[in-house]
Amino acid sequence: MPKRHRPVRRLAALALAAAAMTPLAGCAAAPSTGGAPSVAGQPGGPTIAIGVATDEPGMGLFHDGAYSGFEVDVARYVAGKLGYASKQIIFRQARPSDRAAMLADGTVDMVLAGYAMTDANEAEADFAGPYLTVSQDLLVRASDATAIRSVADMAGRTACVVVDGAAGAALKTAAPAVRIQERDTYPQCVTALIVGEADAIAADDAILSGLAAAKGHGYLTLVGDRYGAVDYGIAVKDGDSQLAARLDTALRDMSADGTRARLLAGLQAETGYRTDGA
Repeated sequence: MPKRHRPVRRLAALALAAAAMTPLAGCAAAPSTGGAPSVAGQPGGPTIAIGVATDEPGMGLFHDGAYSGFEVDVARYVAGKLGYASKQIIFRQARPSDRAAMLADGTVDMVLAGYAMTDANEAEADFAGPYLTVSQDLLVRASDATAIRSVADMAGRTACVVVDGAAGAALKTAAPAVRIQERDTYPQCVTALIVGEADAIAADDAILSGLAAAKGHGYLTLVGDRYGAVDYGIAVKDGDSQLAARLDTALRDMSADGTRARLLAGLQAETGYRTDGA
């Protein structure tokens, strides 16, 4: 069964209230696993390490020494609800191929990096949420927009996907004759698309919207033929139902106080991405 934790079903209200008053125990900064560095400066007191994407404009980006994006802002919000100040948050790059291992070995305490709440992922981590529901889509060169109007048009064409992401398998199911090309990062897929080594990038539409906006609307465009929907959740170490429950409470607060709507409006303004706004 999927491990989507709800505090009212997992913990007594009194235990939750007491736990929410104290930051996580043992959340010292873990050694960097490479990629973007941790937040500059020496945090004071206990710290919390959070895995985020670093190459997804609008969602999770590391640029000029700073982290930004919708998921980064959600991470800051929930960390604050757990009792951590901004200077106590240590962000670490979390690629799809690294996320589960980073949670298992304690490199990070949670991950907000497009981690879908699927049965396969819930076998390796516990989740709170969801905090966003996205669909999968294709990003193509604007000059090819008339030739590639749907997933079916990818038959015999090449789609670039990020290693260990879910987009490749989903696209292969929707268009069995597509050729899948794996790259380590989204910038590498963008380069492959621009130089003609790939005909499209397959990924979640929230990610693709950011990539298109960063390149400049009018050069890359989304096809708009959505072929799957997934829920993004906050992943924590497998078995840590207490933390998952506290994060569920924080996410409900984020919706109730209007923060989620404000962050989604910012995401739309930056990338053009539209969601249901729920």
